[in-house]
Amino acid sequence: MKRFFLVMGLSILFSASALSDTVWTKIDETSYTDFDNIVGLEDIYGYSFLLKTYNKGQFEPINGRNILYAISQYEIDCRKNSYKIGTIDSYDEDDAFVYGDYNRFSEFQPIVEGSSVSIISKKLCRS
Repeated sequence: MKRFFLVMGLSILFSASALSDTVWTKIDETSYTDFDNIVGLEDIYGYSFLLKTYNKGQFEPINGRNILYAISQYEIDCRKNSYKIGTIDSYDEDDAFVYGDYNRFSEFQPIVEGSSVSIISKKLCRS
């Protein structure tokens, strides 16, 4: 139940008005996060955060609209060095919302070394 409220709270962050005040910090060539809105998880030693990823050819057009960037909600499990993606919202060149996907069945998978999730995990998780 607590996870449901966390996901709902993060979904509110995805609204255009909330994201307009977000300060995105560069993680790598195409990815940014908002360190001020990282949330600790209650049921595991981990965190939830937003990752804004600009399209460098990895996103295909949706409904005939080109995707400029996606904002995804991630959860990381520090003890298991794993992550999963919750919500993914896609935006076009005009910052207009194009499509949203809630991965309610997503499962934790190993964090890939050198990825933006790995960089954030190293900043948040203590060995």
